[in-house]
Amino acid sequence: MQSIKVGFLSAHNYFDRNAWSGAVYHMYDSLKSTGVQMVNLGNPSKPTLLRKLVNRVSPKKKYFEVASSGYIEEGKKKVSLIQKQLKKTPCDVLFWPVASLEINYLETNIPVIYLSDITFELYNGYYPSNFDQQQIEWISNIESTAISRASKIVYPSDWAAQSAIDDYDAETNKVKVIPFGANLDDPPAVKEVDFSQKSTSSCRLLFIGKDWERKGGEIAFQTLISLHDMGVDAELIVLGSVPPAEIKHDKLTVIPFLDKNDPIQRQQFRELFLQSNFFIFPTRADCSPIVTCEANAFGLPVITTNVGGLPTIIKQGKNGYMLPLSASGDDFAKLIAEIFDDQARYEQLVCSSREEYDRRLNWNAWAQSIHNLIVDML
Repeated sequence: MQSIKVGFLSAHNYFDRNAWSGAVYHMYDSLKSTGVQMVNLGNPSKPTLLRKLVNRVSPKKKYFEVASSGYIEEGKKKVSLIQKQLKKTPCDVLFWPVASLEINYLETNIPVIYLSDITFELYNGYYPSNFDQQQIEWISNIESTAISRASKIVYPSDWAAQSAIDDYDAETNKVKVIPFGANLDDPPAVKEVDFSQKSTSSCRLLFIGKDWERKGGEIAFQTLISLHDMGVDAELIVLGSVPPAEIKHDKLTVIPFLDKNDPIQRQQFRELFLQSNFFIFPTRADCSPIVTCEANAFGLPVITTNVGGLPTIIKQGKNGYMLPLSASGDDFAKLIAEIFDDQARYEQLVCSSREEYDRRLNWNAWAQSIHNLIVDML
């Protein structure tokens, strides 16, 4: 039986481990491992005008935030190239993560699977933005057209999927929820994350986030203070950002950046996860943060907030806990201390956190679900 040909395209370079937090790279790699024949569409390794523009704006801004005549023209040229590629190498199905503009301009009878982690309707009311009415209408139209043209639409959360149905009239049977995986080339073996391997002499909290304010860094720090006030020997490791100058504590360690592409720094990244007891993530706004899946891969329970797509990832009491957005550092500290003081409860939480990763929060599971979706479509 001839393998299924999947035309893969993204607005991001899917050969770059850092593009879109590494998600499109792992999507491509894991989907390829299911035995389908991948057909590379577009010119992923060539920096586009769109990508150069996006890289200059705030990290909070998403792919569809740059609306310009140059953006549109480049999109049309890209689609022209794709049509030539498809004529040369016909595909059975097209899988296009975060490629809403290309779907708008492509004329094809090939079924298209469109993937995103948020709808524009959610985004515009969720993240800070400075759109004028004309931009809102233009981007909304692109989003609406992509959703209506796609044969199937995949989101990593019920939150985003429901918005496609409620805000864009997407047909329910077209929308699928498939959680993302962890961006780890070498996930730890189960024996590495066994409870017996974790030190419980002190409570070690790990916080990761580029945006200190939006990711809830201040609350993570207040949690450290509260734990010490409660008599708990705790420490906090901050990775990925530099806190404000006034954020200081003897038990606070700040690591501004680690490059996963560097073997030595990637090992440091692994050790931070392996040596920590909890992943603290009091985020103010997020879609489907992959770092929570990574934490679970290392048996780290995630203590986070009930926002965005997190309820699809975190199952209360299984791989972590979600607190309300209004929760303070005292609230986080109280929950963490309560769990950490009960060795049996903490041990079970470590085990079940890893189990959730093994069962559904890894890219192999994601790829198999996408493969099954493709087979059903064809």
